[in-house]
Amino acid sequence: MSVVGPRPHVTSHNEYYRKRISGYTQRSYLKPGITGLAQVNGFRGETRRIVDMENRITFDLKYQKNWSIWIDIKIILLTILKIKSKNAF
Repeated sequence: MSVVGPRPHVTSHNEYYRKRISGYTQRSYLKPGITGLAQVNGFRGETRRIVDMENRITFDLKYQKNWSIWIDIKIILLTILKIKSKNAF
């Protein structure tokens, strides 16, 4: 596991969403992380609707396409700021 990367999902979610969301399995090419671009943009926690997971996958794929060490540093800093906020969980 890495510090930054797409958050891992349980196997049942992988099976369910890979059939419903284009590009879902592409996110598995990256090492999973403790935090990620989707999380610092508010797409974390439970995904009650398919659109919630689609948004998360969009940010995971954007991270994959545009990866740089500077993006990782920015995500780590934003994670620290979000942890200190009142809506962190």
